[in-house]
Amino acid sequence: MFSLCDSIEKYLVKLIESSPNSAIVIQRGRIAQEFDCAPSQINYVLTTRFNVFRGFIVESRRGGSGYVKIIRIPIDRLEPVVSYLEKAVSGIKEADVEGIVNWLAREGFITNREARLMKAAMVTALNNIQSSVNQQDHSQTHLIRSSILKEMLMQVLRMDFLE
Repeated sequence: MFSLCDSIEKYLVKLIESSPNSAIVIQRGRIAQEFDCAPSQINYVLTTRFNVFRGFIVESRRGGSGYVKIIRIPIDRLEPVVSYLEKAVSGIKEADVEGIVNWLAREGFITNREARLMKAAMVTALNNIQSSVNQQDHSQTHLIRSSILKEMLMQVLRMDFLE
């Protein structure tokens, strides 16, 4: 059974897919009315399901005539993601890794097998290492995860360029 968040995400993705330029402009209030929920619920979906790690850029303007613009990042434009990773001082979390790897697989940039390997390296293995040393500070793990993901993306970009 789908949750309200799943339904809102599916609706917005369908709008984006039907858009000729892979971008839509919406108003939180209108979408909230359509789903009979609070605008904050729309904000939650936008923040958790439409971010750079999932292949989207979200621009918004608040107020009476405010809007939200959601743009799907073309898969051939991974440079902004790699650049973001280089600047991510505190590293990235598991959910962000899973989001970006799922996006790469969904867009056909990597295979499902490669996605499983990437997740195993960056999520499962790091969590096992962290729990075996009983590390309470997750910041070091997030930095390592960022570095691994950045290097994997650089290799994927190089392989794609060389082929």
